[in-house]
Amino acid sequence: MSEGNGTNGTKARWAGVLVTIILATGAMTIQWGVVTTKLQQLEKRMDEFIGEARNIRSEYQAMERRVSYLEGKVAGLSSTKGGVP
Repeated sequence: MSEGNGTNGTKARWAGVLVTIILATGAMTIQWGVVTTKLQQLEKRMDEFIGEARNIRSEYQAMERRVSYLEGKVAGLSSTKGGVP
């Protein structure tokens, strides 16, 4: 009689282990999906930031060119005024 209960206890233990493995696998699959989704969102945001940084850099370079042009004009005007008595 004790062998019958022992066999049922062993089956119950293995069933518990099997259920635990199935639940853990399901939870890991769901977590993997969540992490993957978050990483895709992060990648999209980073691409947006990179695009904005490129636009800002090109605007900054255009502004530097304009300032350099104006500095050259001012330097040219002040040299002609200083050279003429």
